[in-house]
Amino acid sequence: MTETSILLVDDEDVIRKSLAKELREEHFTVTALSNGNEAISALHDGQFDLVITDLMMTGIDGFGVLKAVKDMAPLTSVIILTGYGDMRSAIDALRLGADDFTLKPCEVDELVFRIRRCLEKRSLLQLLIMQKQKLEEEIDHRRLIEEQLFESDTRFRLALDVSSNGVWDRNLVTGEIYYGENWYRTLGYENESSEEPCFENLLHPDDRERVLVLREDHVQGKIPRYETEFRLRNKADEWTWILSRGQVVTRDNQGRALRIIGTHTDITRLKEIESKLIRSQADLEQKVQERTAELYESNIALKVVLKKREEDRTILANQVHSNTSMLVEPFLDRLKDSRLNEHQQVLVDILRANINELTSPFANNFSTKLVQLTPSEIQVANLVKLGKRTKEIAEILHLCPGTISIHRKNIRKKLNLTNKKANLQTILSINS
Repeated sequence: MTETSILLVDDEDVIRKSLAKELREEHFTVTALSNGNEAISALHDGQFDLVITDLMMTGIDGFGVLKAVKDMAPLTSVIILTGYGDMRSAIDALRLGADDFTLKPCEVDELVFRIRRCLEKRSLLQLLIMQKQKLEEEIDHRRLIEEQLFESDTRFRLALDVSSNGVWDRNLVTGEIYYGENWYRTLGYENESSEEPCFENLLHPDDRERVLVLREDHVQGKIPRYETEFRLRNKADEWTWILSRGQVVTRDNQGRALRIIGTHTDITRLKEIESKLIRSQADLEQKVQERTAELYESNIALKVVLKKREEDRTILANQVHSNTSMLVEPFLDRLKDSRLNEHQQVLVDILRANINELTSPFANNFSTKLVQLTPSEIQVANLVKLGKRTKEIAEILHLCPGTISIHRKNIRKKLNLTNKKANLQTILSINS
């Protein structure tokens, strides 16, 4: 007999090399790859009896590898390797067609057991397919076909029972129900007729109506597939979480369902882990809300402080303006009325303009633009605003007229007036 070929995909070198070594010691032929891209290329190039893939990988992850296997080799079994925190993803992988899963790090004995169980299922399914093909090709008589189909059906139920935590088969015409041995064992029963449980009576009260309605919708053809999670009471009077999947396999000429068959998978452990994750997420959200509330209160306090600072600034500005009006301007008026020569009079006017510039609450626009000007350009701008010409400004500031002309050009440029016919004195007066 040829060795069983296994494709092992895991991006963690230590786990991949360790599992590959141990599986080879178990007489399996192992191809070990580090990512999903290499795995899909290998599936294109060759055939494998079984694929073992890590779920969370960079690039193409375990879901991508699972889809590729089901597309290219539907009979190839897939076992998912997953970490403690990825249990919900493992459930999703089972729903997408994975045959089994195990937690990392895993014991090689447990992994070998799961491999052999999947291979047994694969072998039985291959046998069923071969028998079905042989029946279609060689048997013409209807009675013989029915006998062979009955035998295949029995093996199919056995295969499903071996590969899951229980198979169930319901005859919708007679009401007869078949449960596989694993179905009983999962719930703690020994498959004795005296203690055969009734599925409907074992359902959790909160799940009963939902599950029965969902199954009836599938039987009536309203939904294409029956798949749901629920709780069943086991023999120890505790609740076992079950993932159940089923399909109507026979309908009459009028489309009425005659038979439905499906499997049970025990997901109690996954549900416990999921519950812990939900509680952890709730605790984290509570902490985020508490921190948000603290930040909100701090923000309110900061707004109060800033508002108080703004009020203080306004009061200070008003005080400066008021004190200037009372303590400075009267003396400027008296100084202007005194006998001053022309140059002194000009200096007084400049002083008054500069004081008004500093104290006026309406000078914001002009002051903002003055931020761009140098001290010399500000002096020139104030004199221009007072109507002084270039020559007069040069005499007042003791500069040459050429220098004043350069300052005027720079002022126009910084006020975005270059190549415009706008009068500089008018613009400065308006903005002040």
